[in-house]
Amino acid sequence: MIVETRSLTKRFGRFEAIEDLSLQVPEGSVFALIGPNGAGKTTTLRLLMNILRADSGESTVLGTPSQRLAPADFEHIGYVSESQKLPDGLSLQHYFEYLRTLYPAWDRALEKSLCEQFELPPSRKIRHLSHGMRMKALLVGALAYRPKLLVLDEPLSGLDTLVRDEVVNGLLQQAADTTILISSHELAEIESFTTHVAFMQNGRLLLQEAIEDLQARFREVHVTLSAVKELPQPLPAGWLLPTIAGHRLRFVLSNYQGDTALFQELARHFGAVTVDAEPMALRAIANALMQKRKRDLEP
Repeated sequence: MIVETRSLTKRFGRFEAIEDLSLQVPEGSVFALIGPNGAGKTTTLRLLMNILRADSGESTVLGTPSQRLAPADFEHIGYVSESQKLPDGLSLQHYFEYLRTLYPAWDRALEKSLCEQFELPPSRKIRHLSHGMRMKALLVGALAYRPKLLVLDEPLSGLDTLVRDEVVNGLLQQAADTTILISSHELAEIESFTTHVAFMQNGRLLLQEAIEDLQARFREVHVTLSAVKELPQPLPAGWLLPTIAGHRLRFVLSNYQGDTALFQELARHFGAVTVDAEPMALRAIANALMQKRKRDLEP
């Protein structure tokens, strides 16, 4: 694993921002760390980058414990954060000239190609750049030395649709050579290029798996019943957020194994007449998980 955490925990006073977090990011993946604001995504990435120190547990990046990351390690790690500061007094050209001195593997041809792709004006002062152009400048600075790992903390936040597409396309062109770890709540935008996903809420990890496996096992199920019934208690395994009204039953299924098996079970136990199991987008899956977690925590 190119990134791994084991029982990672971080507290701020009495507030437990991260609790017992164990992540495994495979090499070559585009790994999305998703969840609502306040879930602990940014804290997790800062722990990995040794910006923050964990209270317990451990993490490794490129095989090195996070607390021992040295300048030589960061020659192979790119890090971009939504809140990252840039030297406003420099032009883009001077900013990239400065970065070249820090990274022996800096590829000037790639820098030029990315600047052209992102339509970045080299003579413009950074203070005069829009939010979207600043984010693109940060990405050039993180990609031009071809890092083994690129860590992105909410890179799409606050960007308009066109700029988001440009940023995503730029990332996709590098995905073959770089492992990407991205935190985001812009789920519709990252779903198209993510290979793995981990979902966090309230500092805890709810799941992590390949996105193809996740989407294969989740379905939104609509059932027409032959007679008015009540919800079964206990609920069958894999049922989330069930509702029933008259002859209509609806729920999210997290262990889908095919239409035939689902219909046979519902017909046998609940008198189902028709069953419609619809695939779910990543955003819909995340919303279902958040609602389930919220209900579980209710007194």
